[in-house]
Amino acid sequence: MFGAAKTVLHGRVSNIVRPSDVAGVYGAAGAGLAIGRGASGIVLTNQKGAVLELTGREVGLLANADLSGLAITLR
Repeated sequence: MFGAAKTVLHGRVSNIVRPSDVAGVYGAAGAGLAIGRGASGIVLTNQKGAVLELTGREVGLLANADLSGLAITLR
């Protein structure tokens, strides 16, 4: 990967019983999805079964991007 870019993601979380279920380490549940020019989406799941469906826009020049995981903590 090379270049410079900024991605702003938004989406929803599902398959939770309590707010603390959102916390955890998320891995890709499926491949990223190209939605349109400069837009993308991905579905991630954590060890508690919470599912994040994220979409967003990418601004800048990037040869290759891959969001394979992330960690979320609650304060």
